Amino acid sequence: MTPLADKIYKLLLRQARKAVPALTYAELAARVQPEPVHPRSPRLHAALGEVSQACRHRQLPCLPAIVWRADTHRPSAGYYKVAHPRAHTDAARLAAWEREHDRVVRELARFPPKL
Repeated sequence: MTPLADKIYKLLLRQARKAVPALTYAELAARVQPEPVHPRSPRLHAALGEVSQACRHRQLPCLPAIVWRADTHRPSAGYYKVAHPRAHTDAARLAAWEREHDRVVRELARFPPKL
């Protein structure tokens, strides 16, 4: 994984272990300092995709499921393309994401400190 993806993985893992296992893209972007990144940056979303693929490769729940848009409290369209490519309707995407988020919280102990 790229250094940005590695940093994001560690940030997400710390957040997932907190009382509220969720954060917005803006909150995530603000925490990846010292590399300034915008919440809509292609770099940020590419790194989240890398984390998603690394989780899948290790047969782990998709950790980026804890990241969502502030206005909808749901992930952006890019998340679904990587994490749930077969979910074609809004209802299917929402259900897949909710299951994934629950799995992340339930299976936190399975995540290694580094992917």
